[in-house]
Amino acid sequence: MSQNETLHHLNGRLVPESEMKISAFDIGLLRGFAVFDFLITYPDSQPFRLRDHIDRLYNSAKLIELGIPWSKEAMDGWVREALTANHNGQEKTIRIVVSGGVGSDSVTPNDEHPTSLIFIHPNHPYPQEMYKEGAGITTVKHARAIPGAKSNNYIEGVRRIREARAQGAVEPVYYDDEQVFEGATSNVFAVIEGKLYTPNRNILPGITRKVLLEILDLNEAVEVGDFPVEKLREATEVFLTASNKEVMPVTVIDGQPVGNGQVGRVTREVMNQFRAYTESDIWR
Repeated sequence: MSQNETLHHLNGRLVPESEMKISAFDIGLLRGFAVFDFLITYPDSQPFRLRDHIDRLYNSAKLIELGIPWSKEAMDGWVREALTANHNGQEKTIRIVVSGGVGSDSVTPNDEHPTSLIFIHPNHPYPQEMYKEGAGITTVKHARAIPGAKSNNYIEGVRRIREARAQGAVEPVYYDDEQVFEGATSNVFAVIEGKLYTPNRNILPGITRKVLLEILDLNEAVEVGDFPVEKLREATEVFLTASNKEVMPVTVIDGQPVGNGQVGRVTREVMNQFRAYTESDIWR
């Protein structure tokens, strides 16, 4: 272990990055049977809404029928221990993964001994230009299996994100014949006919989205409800929300401008309110 080596968490203990190893027979590797959650810290290395993320991790595991024997309090303590071990004044990203472990064969999870990993890395925010000028997205017809679970099944996401980036977009937004769902790694908000909407069904309930629904003080409340992809393309403002994106304006959809092609008034107000919340002591 080198003096400046990052320490992560593996199955309840701190481990140097060079020693982070799991079995080649782990069902998370062999079958992708695993769940994860992702969050960031703000100044003083405070993990943002950590309990919300842990609650969602455990709910994801429940939805895919993956047993987690450790308490939420233990998981909370492990995250904080890993952050303390790597404290250097820089903001961090935290990725928590729980996989099915090594079972009796290649398809049976080991509910008594799953694998837990907590990764701590420096936070590298998106370029500020994307928040000033807006990002681009693509639209892709796709519905995730078990959308309420944040699982490691990202085959379609990896493929479609690669395609989107080749077109100069940040990521795709999924939809079907009836409704818009979510981004590949984000939730979606859109100003449609003067009202702010965010989809409600068949999505992963994002923590940033949850915070906005708690704190937004706009002239009209956010409409939590479904809308078709045609309405998304006709929206005057669109933005994405996620832990690593915070509130990211979207000014291009499938190569076409959103509204007048500039970051809109509602989006800027939402960005300002979210920033004020993260800089406050309310959530700490």
